[in-house]
Amino acid sequence: MASQLDLTTSAITCVSASLSVLSGLAILWSYRQFPQLQNFTRYLLVCLTVADIFTAYGNFISTFRWFSNGNNATKTDGFCIAQSFLTTTSTLSSFFWTTAIAVYLFSAVALRVNIAEKPGVKLSMTAIPIIVPVTITGVALGYGALGEDDYFGSGPWCWINRDVNNRLMWKVVTGKGWEIMTYILTLVIYILLKFFKWRESRRHNRQFSWSDTDLSLRDADEIFEISWLFLLVARIWGTLRFFLETFDVHPGDKLQNTLLCMQCIGDSSQAFWNFIFFFTLDPELRKEIRHLICLRLHGLVHVHCSL
Repeated sequence: MASQLDLTTSAITCVSASLSVLSGLAILWSYRQFPQLQNFTRYLLVCLTVADIFTAYGNFISTFRWFSNGNNATKTDGFCIAQSFLTTTSTLSSFFWTTAIAVYLFSAVALRVNIAEKPGVKLSMTAIPIIVPVTITGVALGYGALGEDDYFGSGPWCWINRDVNNRLMWKVVTGKGWEIMTYILTLVIYILLKFFKWRESRRHNRQFSWSDTDLSLRDADEIFEISWLFLLVARIWGTLRFFLETFDVHPGDKLQNTLLCMQCIGDSSQAFWNFIFFFTLDPELRKEIRHLICLRLHGLVHVHCSL
């Protein structure tokens, strides 16, 4: 039978991933339901959310492997490799689209160049975060790097085969290197955006809004300025475990298990955090949803509705 820690982390992952999938589907629904709120920023958010849904789904189905197989789940099998390919690819795509959003907003706000309007840019910013991760993960698959890692770097899901040569290199190439790069790039870009807003506000002696530079931007999109923060909060636990393993640091079982549990929550919850910040905290979206609900109630009990 699997250990108590295995069962606990599997249960945590299952709950976190389930919330993430449902939250991600709500974001996709809102994008389709309210075309008046669509712009390129939210289009990239949809792409990011799809990637996060796949990650959460892969982590979710991996928990059933632990629940059903117990200790036999520590052996690499076809299901494990397929799940690792899915979640490794989707996680890399998530990093790429997070960076793409930051680059697009910086170009539109600070440089006053809407790159989305240039021929081929939308296609490129959609295709590259898919093609490059698939290529990276495909190479890892070809070298037999994907498989069961026995919790060395992940939770109850498969990632890098614990028996592969140069395991540290594969972890950097298939995830951690891109993850840390995403932290740094998005933090720098959003600091520059903050500085630009401050400078423009002082220059014009009024509060600067993103829509002042490009009418295709919504003021509600300014919440993306802190997207790097909740990406960091969600995934820092796995990164800390990665560095502890890399430098052969052993802080004790209690801290190790705590970091593992936090990683099981964070690595599966990104679509949920997207929902919190870009769905529930979007005033225009909340207004449209309230109006939609009111219209539905109006058909039932004749409630008066107005925007």
